[in-house]
Order: sequence, then structure tokens, then C-alpha cells
Amino acid sequence: MPDIVVFGSLNADLVLTVPSLPAAGQTVLGGRVQTHNGGKGANQAVAAARLAGAGQVRMVGRVGDDEYGRHLRADLAAAGVDVAAVLVDPTEPSGIALILADAAGQNMIAVSPGANGAVDDSDVARAAADLRAGDVVVCQLEVPLPAVRALSTATRAAGARLVCNAAPAAMLDADVLAALDVLVVNETEAQVVLGAVVAGPADAAAAACRAGCAVVVTLGAEGAVYADPDGRSGQCPAPIVDAVDTVGAGDAFVGALAVALAAGASLPDAVAAGVTAGSYAVTQVGARPAPPPAAAIA
Repeated sequence: MPDIVVFGSLNADLVLTVPSLPAAGQTVLGGRVQTHNGGKGANQAVAAARLAGAGQVRMVGRVGDDEYGRHLRADLAAAGVDVAAVLVDPTEPSGIALILADAAGQNMIAVSPGANGAVDDSDVARAAADLRAGDVVVCQLEVPLPAVRALSTATRAAGARLVCNAAPAAMLDADVLAALDVLVVNETEAQVVLGAVVAGPADAAAAACRAGCAVVVTLGAEGAVYADPDGRSGQCPAPIVDAVDTVGAGDAFVGALAVALAAGASLPDAVAAGVTAGSYAVTQVGARPAPPPAAAIA
């Protein structure tokens, strides 16, 4: 199977469970703060490695020369992710995410990028090293946009495929969108990145034609809609589950989608794999839930 290279963020997640999410200016009392290894890039790398197997996924990014950074790299390696291209930045601290989660599984997140904010063209060069045609590169927007732009160029030059999970949402230039193979966003992100509401297959088809790449929009409990630039589109419903924690759902979706694409799946089948993984993820607590059985997403 082609390799999967995840280019993106690594964060230490500081999680506080509260009875209800606070309104502006409100203070709420929560439980004990828990520290988890996270970052959208690292979470997606772990999700992919758990499904693809050790040695198939390579992580590219930065951590600080601190205790958080050491734990982040060690945790990825233990999950079977190749961390040789995760740089220990000598001047920046590791990224930190502050997460409030309520009893209904909803959350609020604020992130201090730290070393993630220093990712640049040198990191892109590490990501592009040894890329082969057919490899799948995954990125997010928790690292600087110039690096994402450079990554899109390098990936295209290598003949590899690029999946961009445009989160947190930001405007992407038309040439960057056109260089992507697959854009993955949720409904809120779609309005920022694509400038349109995407709630059904017809919306997705129109967005994909404008963007010049395949578009996948996750719809939470409603599953996901998708389309390719030629206008072929569809919707994949999600199974009914009891949601406990939505923090890890999007990253589980992207990781499973990337593994399916690397294995040669069509876009509809890859989206179905992502929906299954995302739905399974919300039944568990934490940003790195265990993956569903392989048979469930075959």
C-alpha cells in the first residue's frame, strides 16, 4: 500500500470536563484537568496508523524541547507512526490546546500553536522526501498557510495525492484548492473555505466544480456529502450511535479516509470508511479513540 504522510500539528491537549459549556463572561466549575497527546495532525496520523498498520504512516511537524514534546513524539512512535521527520524546535514550546467538554459531548477549543506556528519550507522538504506517485499526503490548517501552499506544490510535483482538512477554517487561494485532490471540511468550515452552504450532494457538486478538487463535507450525525470536480456526487448516511464525546470524530474520519484512498478505494467508499470511523469515535471519550474493527470499514 502507498505510504501516508501527515503534515501538521502536534499539541498537548489540556481537557476540562464541565457540566455545561460557559457563555461569554460566565465561569463554570469543572472536574480534574486531564492532559492528552493531541493536535489535529498527530490525531489523524494515529488514526491512520491504527488502521493501516505500523510503518505505513509518517508524521511531519514540530514540537518544543520540553516534556510535552517528548511525550508527543513517544506517543506517536508507540502508535506505529514514523516520527523521524518530527523536528524538536529549539526556540518554540510545544503547542497547547485548551479544551472544555460538557456532559453531552460538545466542546470548546482554544489553541496556542507554539512550535506548530514555526513550520516552514524546511518541513515541507522533509515531507516531500521519498514521496512516490500514489502516496497520500494529509494536511490541516493548524500550521502556517504558506507551508500548506508549498506542500501542495511539492505533493503535486511528486505525483502524490493531497488531502486537506481545512480546519481551523481559513480562506484558501484558488490555485491551492485546485492543487488538492480532496478537501475535507465540516458545514461551518465549508462556508469559510468554499464561501457556500453545503448541505446536500447538489451543493457539494457545485462546490467541487468551483474548487477544482473533490469536496467532502461532514455533517455530524447526518454523515457526509461528497463530490468530485466532474460533478459526480452523493451522500453517505451515518449509523445511529450514542454520542459521548465529539472531539476525535473529525480526525478519525480523515485518518480512515486517507487509509482507504491509499488502499485504492473510490471516493464514495473512502467517505463511507470515514463516516464509519467518525461515528465509532463519538462513542468513546478522548481525541484518539480506538478505531472500529477493520471489517467495519472494509
